[in-house]
Amino acid sequence: MDTVRYELRPAGFSERLIAYLLDTLPFVVGAVAAMWTWTAVLDRAAPPVVMAADVALWLLLSAAWQFFGTIGGATPGKALMGLRVVRADGTAPGVGRALVRAAAWLVLSTPLANFGFWLALFNPRTRTLHDYLAGTYVVEYGPRRSNGALAFLLAASAAIGLWALQYWINEIRPRPDDVFAVLKADNGLLVIAQIEEEYKRKNGTYTNSLNDLAQASGDPALFRSALLDVFRPRPFRIEAGNVGWRVTAAAKDRRGTLVTRRGP
Repeated sequence: MDTVRYELRPAGFSERLIAYLLDTLPFVVGAVAAMWTWTAVLDRAAPPVVMAADVALWLLLSAAWQFFGTIGGATPGKALMGLRVVRADGTAPGVGRALVRAAAWLVLSTPLANFGFWLALFNPRTRTLHDYLAGTYVVEYGPRRSNGALAFLLAASAAIGLWALQYWINEIRPRPDDVFAVLKADNGLLVIAQIEEEYKRKNGTYTNSLNDLAQASGDPALFRSALLDVFRPRPFRIEAGNVGWRVTAAAKDRRGTLVTRRGP
């Protein structure tokens, strides 16, 4: 049973959440900046091993932030919100408890969408899983040094902005391999155009049959293999008649960009 003797009150959940966001923000910025360096400056996507190492590095740094902040009584985010980490008797946690708390924060509380942190919603002293394991409490200790609502708004806005930037870099902005895939598909349509014209010269009309084009290419097996290498299987449409033709296909970039060529 908790036996904390308080002149100070347990920290509220909203204050702890804001402090958490303020403490997390520098590491989110660092992780995003590292990925941005790979994708924008080096002009290529970061390999999976680099992305995993980046996440692991910033998690370890944030755990160290928690460790040294607990030894000192408060991380910068907690200090801004007027909060402090203490033992049951109100004294500083010490190195041992700080180490347990930081390790539990990293290994147990942070995974699974910060499950260990959300436990603070369900007890009157807003203790998280890492607080229980380390025998610590977070209490109100002094005046807030910033407006809580404004701090939360700024932290939330920054987090959303960083997420949007990372999403744009990784999912929306074309990478060099995407650009190459679209260029490759466009060149593939140019080859099909040449085969269509050769077919028209020999047969008097254009064709919408892939089999006809494969035969006209001179090497049906190579033609079909090249199609699979350059285009997605669907959509792939050929429209042809006596006076012209049009081919529409999807490139093998992440978006499946549609490319079209018509002739003559």
